[in-house]
This record gives sequence, structure tokens and C-alpha cells, in this order.
Amino acid sequence: MNRKVSVCAGMMAAVVAFSASAEETAGGPSSSAASGAASVDWPGVARELSAPPLVAAAEQPVVHTLAAGAPTGSPSASGAVSPVAPSNDASSMPVVPDGAHAPSAGVPEAKAEADANEVHIPFSLTLVPGLSTSGFHTGNVVNNVSIGLVATHAKRVDGLAMSLAGNWVGEGGLSGAQLAVGANLAQGPVTGAQFSVGANVAGADLLGLQSTVGVNVVRGNAEGAQLAVGGNIAPGEVNGTQVAVAVNVAGKGLLGAQLGVGANVSGGPVRGLQAAVGANIATERVHGLQAAAGLNVAGQMTGLQMSSGVSYVRSLSGAQLSIINVGGEVDGAQVGIVNIANNVAGAQVGILNVARELDGEAVGILSFVGGGQAHVQVWASDVALTNVGVKLGGRHIYSLFTVGYSPSIDEDRRRYVMGAGLGGHIPAGRFFFDIDAVSSTVHTKRLFDDSKHVLAQLRLTAGWQVARHFAVFGGVSANTLVTWDDSDPWKELGIGPQWRHVADEGRTTVRMWPGLLAGVQI
Repeated sequence: MNRKVSVCAGMMAAVVAFSASAEETAGGPSSSAASGAASVDWPGVARELSAPPLVAAAEQPVVHTLAAGAPTGSPSASGAVSPVAPSNDASSMPVVPDGAHAPSAGVPEAKAEADANEVHIPFSLTLVPGLSTSGFHTGNVVNNVSIGLVATHAKRVDGLAMSLAGNWVGEGGLSGAQLAVGANLAQGPVTGAQFSVGANVAGADLLGLQSTVGVNVVRGNAEGAQLAVGGNIAPGEVNGTQVAVAVNVAGKGLLGAQLGVGANVSGGPVRGLQAAVGANIATERVHGLQAAAGLNVAGQMTGLQMSSGVSYVRSLSGAQLSIINVGGEVDGAQVGIVNIANNVAGAQVGILNVARELDGEAVGILSFVGGGQAHVQVWASDVALTNVGVKLGGRHIYSLFTVGYSPSIDEDRRRYVMGAGLGGHIPAGRFFFDIDAVSSTVHTKRLFDDSKHVLAQLRLTAGWQVARHFAVFGGVSANTLVTWDDSDPWKELGIGPQWRHVADEGRTTVRMWPGLLAGVQI
């Protein structure tokens, strides 16, 4: 009987010692006195059992007492298990209770616990998520290669994931590639590539490539390329390229290029290129080029806007080259059919130029600019007795629109003259000098009848600004009249010496003579 009790007690002590040793932390194995033992009391008998030699005795010696039936005279008659007083030896460590874990120094507890729960399975075959060689629960699984018939799922993929419907990676993210006919979803960051027909989604940052027929979405910053037929959307910054048939969106700015058939949108600054058939929109400053068949919009622009439609910018340092250019503060040039700006320091070149204030030149057919020229002229000349003209332009370049009439006097027939020209203005204090070239048609019955007579004039005039809104001027002109189809040569036109040339077997006549003009300007 005593032997049985001794054997049982020895086995219990061995189990306790083995459990304590198995739960020790890897960096600090416990040791205790090799002489630690447990005593077993029995009526008249006391035996001492030693711990097995292959187990470090981390536990303190424990005194086991008898059950309630033991005699009260026994030293352990109370029936309790009493630990021996702990030793002051540094090697004597307490037993770590079951289920307790020491925290890792310097690592956040949540991350340490998440990493500790990861299960690395290099290769996984999946029918549907939850039914795979990785088991039913794959939320903590890390795969190198994950292949699915319908879809795959893992906490993280460091390699390749491919399936028909979709690939789903948790917040651990992707480092490698995802290939799917349906969609690829990574809740965490993506370093590598996502290829799909439907959609690619990166829940955090992207470093690499997204390519799809549908939509690419990056919820963080994107560095690399997004290629889509549908659209590319990145609420953060884009450092690279977005190419789409429909729309490209960079929420916080772009460093690189956006190329779209539909529209390119940047919610932050742009350094690089926006090119679209539809529209380019940048809410903040653009350093580079915006080119569109439809519309360009920029908050501030340093560079060039080009469009076969409309270009708009609040503040420009560079140039606009579009059919319609609209700007706020322009430091540079606007070239188009219609140019509109608030303040211009530079040039406007177009059919219609409008500026509240112009410090530079406006070259066009109609220029309405502050600080420029807007005058009405009335004068008499050898070609028409009464002429009225409108002079519009910038400080030094102007356009001129004229109409003239001469009544029938003696042998001179009634005639109408209508023309337009371009000239240069040279101010010299209260004096000024103008030189311009004017082309006109000559009519005999009605002003808008067809005419086979073209009069070209090169005029040189000088003027004096009598008052702020009144000036007088006079000058000379060199006139050339061309008549064709054997029509009326208008022999009565001209004064002084003439030069005449007949060509095309007499059907075309060219005459040249000097002329005079004088008038007033308002």
C-alpha cells in the first residue's frame, strides 16, 4: 500500500513540474534547487520523493496531506495543501499560471497578439472561402500561393492569389499579385499588382499596379499605375499614372500623369500632365500641362492649358491656347478665338479679347481692354468725302473698322467704301503716330452689293491730343486699286500722279496713287 501511494505521489509531482516547464517564456527558463522534494504523510510513515531529473524543478516543494480520514495527529491533519516558504534564490521563479502570457517588450500588445495568432500555410486550394485546405477559418491565415475556384480568402498573401470570382485579403494586405475575373479586394496595403475584369480595391496604400476593365480604387495613397476602362479612384495622393476611358480621380494631388477619355480630376496640386478628351479639373495649383478636347479647369496654373473647347484658370503664370480662354489673373498669354480675363500682364491674341485691365498687348479683331484704345474717328480723304471708323486695341496695336461715302459731284459718281485694317500706335506725350494697313471694297449703288474692286491703303498719320477725349490727326496714304473681270476701273478715283498696269488681256487693272486724309478722334 505504501508503495502505491508513493508511486501516485511521484507521478503527480512529475506532471506538475512538466506543466510548469512547458509554459515558461522562451527567454527566461526557470530553475530551482535540484533538491526540492514533496513529502507524503501516512500514519507512521513519511517518505520523500524527488522530482524527475529531466524536469527543472520550477515549482516550490508542496506538502500533500491526507484526506479527511487521516488521523488528527498527523502534521498535515488540516487537509490543506501548504506551500513551503519561497526561497530568496533568484533562480526560484513562480509558476506561470495556465493561459497567462508575458507581453513582448517594445511591440504594441494588439499587434503582438495578432502576429502570434497568424498561421502560415504556404499553399492553399479553395472552393469557396471557408472551404479550403487552409481550414474553415482563414481570418488569421497567411498564404504564399492561394488558388480558388470561386474565391479565396486570407489575412495576408505574400505571393500570388487567383480565382474566378474574386480574391479577398484582410487587413494584413497583399505583397505580390491578385488575379481574378471578378474583383480583387485587399483591406490592407498593396505592394505588387491587382488584375481583374471587374474591380480592384486596396483598402490602404498602393505601391505597384492596378489594372481592370471596371474600376480601380485605392483608399490611401497610390504610387505606381492605375489602368482602367471604367475609372481610377484614389482619395489620397497619386505618384505615378492614372489611365482610364471614363474617369481618373486623385483626391489629394497628383505627381505624374492622368490620361482619360472622359475626365481627370485632382483635389490637390498637380505636377505633371492631365490629358483628356472630355475634361481636366484640378482644384489647386497645376505645374505642367492640361490638354483636353473639351474643358480644362485649374485653380492656379504654372504652365500651359490647351483645349479645343474651353480653358479656365483663376490664376495663370504661363499660357492658355484654346478656342475660348477664361482667366482671372493672367501673367503670360491667352491665344484663342475668344480671350477673357480680369487682369492681364502679357498678351491676348484672338478674334475677341476682353480684359478689365491690360498691361501688355491685345491683338485681335475686337479688343475691349482697360488701358487700351477705344476711339471713334471721323475724317475726309481723296477716296471718300466722309469716313467713320472705330479704333479698338491695346496700348500699341489696334484694329480699325471703316465705312465711307461720297455723293455724286460733277463727273464723280456716288460711291461707298467699307473696310477693315490693323495698325500700330506710338504715343509721344500729347502727340501720337499711327501706321496702319486697311483693305476696303468700293461700291457704286449700294453698300453691300457685290464688288469687283478692292482698295488697299497704307496710311501714316500724326495726331495731337487736344483734350482727354479729343484729338485731331492728319496724314498721307499709298493707295492701290485692283479691278478684275473687265469691270469699271473707277478712273475718277485718285489725285496726283498715278501708276497703272493692265494684265490678263485687259481684264485686270491695277492703279496706284498717293492720297491725303485729315480728321478728328474721340
